[in-house]
Amino acid sequence: MIAVGAAGCAKEPPSEAERMSLKDSWANGTTVTRTEPQPVETAYEPPPARPATAPPPSRTAPRQAAPARPAPPAAPSLALSPPKVVPPPPVTKPVSPTPVPTPPKPLAEGDLAAGSMRCGAGLDCVAVLRAMIDDPKQSWMLRAPTPAEFANGTRLFAYRALKATLDCGKLRFANAELDWAIDTFSSNRLDGVDAAHRARVAALAEAVHAEIEDEIKKRC
Repeated sequence: MIAVGAAGCAKEPPSEAERMSLKDSWANGTTVTRTEPQPVETAYEPPPARPATAPPPSRTAPRQAAPARPAPPAAPSLALSPPKVVPPPPVTKPVSPTPVPTPPKPLAEGDLAAGSMRCGAGLDCVAVLRAMIDDPKQSWMLRAPTPAEFANGTRLFAYRALKATLDCGKLRFANAELDWAIDTFSSNRLDGVDAAHRARVAALAEAVHAEIEDEIKKRC
C-alpha cells in the first residue's frame, strides 16, 4: 500500500492542455473532477513449491540391531503348597552279629608241668622233653608216634627245639608226622581227651608244621 501511495504522489506534472482545461473550468465556475485510475491490487500468489527431493544416501554403515533381551523369569508363585507327609522309616531289628569262634590257644611249654599232662607213671613231662632234645641220634623218632605223645606235647616241642639241627630227611619225616597229628586231633576219634585239649594240641601241631616247612624251604 505504501508503494501504491508513493506511486500516486509521484505522478507527472499536467500538460499544457490539461492546464488550460483547468483554467477554463475555473473561469466558468465549474469544477471538473478528474478521476485517476487506481492501481489494481493483485492477489498474493505464493511461489511454486519445490519438488521434494529424496535425502542423500547415508555413507555410514547401517547399524546392527541390538540383540533381543531375554524375557525376565516369571515371578515365583506365592501360593503355599501343603507340606508333604514323610512316613517314618521302617523300624528294623538289629541283627546280632554271628559270633566268631575264638581260635584255640596252642599248648605252651609251661603246660608240661601240669599234673594232668603226666608222661607216664612217675615221669615228669619236662624231664622227658629234655631227654628227647639231648638225644644226639634222635632215637625216639624211630618209634611210631602214639596219640599220647602228641597229647602231652613232648613230641611236638622236641620237633620245634630240634628243627635247626635236623637234616632234610628227618625234617620231611617230622613234617609227615605233623600232618597225621593235625588230622587226628582235629577229629573226634580220640577217647579220653576232651575237645578243648584236642583243639589246643591241633593248634600246636599246625604251628610246628609251618615252622618245619619254612626250614625245608630254606635248606632242602
